[in-house]
Amino acid sequence: MATESDSGVARRAVVAGAVSAFAAGCTPSLVRPAAEAGPLGLASITVAQALQRDYAGTLKAAKAMGYTHFGFPLAALSPRQPPAPDPVEVAAMVRDAGLSVGVVRLGYGVAPAMQMATARKIGATIVAQSAAPVFFEGAVPGKTMRAAFEAWLPRLNDLSHAARDAGVRLAFHNHGWDHVPLEGETPLALIAERFAPGEVDFEIDLAWAVLGGADPLALIRTLGPRVLAMHFKDVDPSRGPSEHDRLVPPGDGILNYARLIPLLDRMTNAIGYVEVDAPEDEIAAAGRGAVFVQRVRRGSVSDR
Repeated sequence: MATESDSGVARRAVVAGAVSAFAAGCTPSLVRPAAEAGPLGLASITVAQALQRDYAGTLKAAKAMGYTHFGFPLAALSPRQPPAPDPVEVAAMVRDAGLSVGVVRLGYGVAPAMQMATARKIGATIVAQSAAPVFFEGAVPGKTMRAAFEAWLPRLNDLSHAARDAGVRLAFHNHGWDHVPLEGETPLALIAERFAPGEVDFEIDLAWAVLGGADPLALIRTLGPRVLAMHFKDVDPSRGPSEHDRLVPPGDGILNYARLIPLLDRMTNAIGYVEVDAPEDEIAAAGRGAVFVQRVRRGSVSDR
């Protein structure tokens, strides 16, 4: 994971060059016909404040933007957050808006087995673990030791068993630190090696993969059908001092999504979800992301 001391110019050159190389070198096999638009998901964090004001109305607005799936947490994602809305009620509103229940996320304060059972009850098929908690328990957020990470893996194994018992699939969501080696191997590689396909699979965030120094297309090609979902977000190095400040809708940053999306549509059937962690204007960010992806899939955005 790049440090906050990296200059914006250096980050722009490294990431833009890497993404161009990834796309140029990829020769994916055809999965989804190029002319097919494909589904598009929206992650709830993108419109978190709007949902608090009017959950049902925000979902209807998302449907009007062209989204087909909506992903949301089963419980509060942090002990510092207020309790999440009842997921059964949320799922009903999602369907009333004409959307499908997408990837749901494990939260805090509710037993994982209960959350898995709830996911199955509301019709979700994929439950995501957003991060390994050990990356937030040390002196420096986003950093840990290999021994500490490996000590957490039995907990991930417990989550895998709970998912299997509930009849849903568990996906691990990557961040930049998951691509930084811990004594020779990255956390993501350790998970992929330790668990078989179907035990723990993956939700790949393209922006975080690039910020962590990974090749997102090679990553998705290597993981293959273990990639159950993706997050489409972009990176604008000119915005703010922290990496979270630099996260913007796809098409608004330096990742070449005009080239990435057609390649991804041929590599995988995993649904991409527009996710912007802290947009200045939530509805505008969701709208810009949806319009951009749809324009790319119609062929009306040129590769740069």
